[in-house]
Amino acid sequence: MEQDNKPNSESPLETTDWRLLQNNECVEQIDLLIRTVHLVRAALNNTFAQLDINEVRYSALKVIVAVNETGCSQSELARKLGQSESNICTLIERMEGDQLVIREQSQKDRRKRVLQVTDQGLRLLEQVKTCHGTVSHRLLTSLNSDQRRQLTGILQALLKSAYTQRSQRETVKTFQDVSSPYPLQGFPAA
Repeated sequence: MEQDNKPNSESPLETTDWRLLQNNECVEQIDLLIRTVHLVRAALNNTFAQLDINEVRYSALKVIVAVNETGCSQSELARKLGQSESNICTLIERMEGDQLVIREQSQKDRRKRVLQVTDQGLRLLEQVKTCHGTVSHRLLTSLNSDQRRQLTGILQALLKSAYTQRSQRETVKTFQDVSSPYPLQGFPAA
């Protein structure tokens, strides 16, 4: 009886058996997504390897071409690829060495340098896009057009949710904010 009078100080997560969480539908869906991504990535990387390019270089070329009118700064490329600027600097140095990109002075701001894709880089990007299209079509051929539209909508919603979660984790409160919904102010999120 004495036990009934004690206040329950355990949080709901502490009383929940971890094995129950593993069976959670959300966990299963994310695990399925991860396995699918792994297989899709392997198929694309095999194609990329035949063209002597990797996924990161492909993504970098796509981003630089997409912002071609104004030029793409290294910091903008890092942000769009979710990479650190030091990683991007190393990547760009290697891509410059392979004559896929060049750094030029910005037309808008002479103090800045922007990235441009070389003709060789553009040719490679077109080859990769063609192969990427073939592999992608082959992977999605079992889905009808309605399923593909649904998949696009679901993936866009999931991506938006992941970006939102990421930005919330990266938000660091450095001042006292009484109205903040975050319980630990002044500490970076884990």
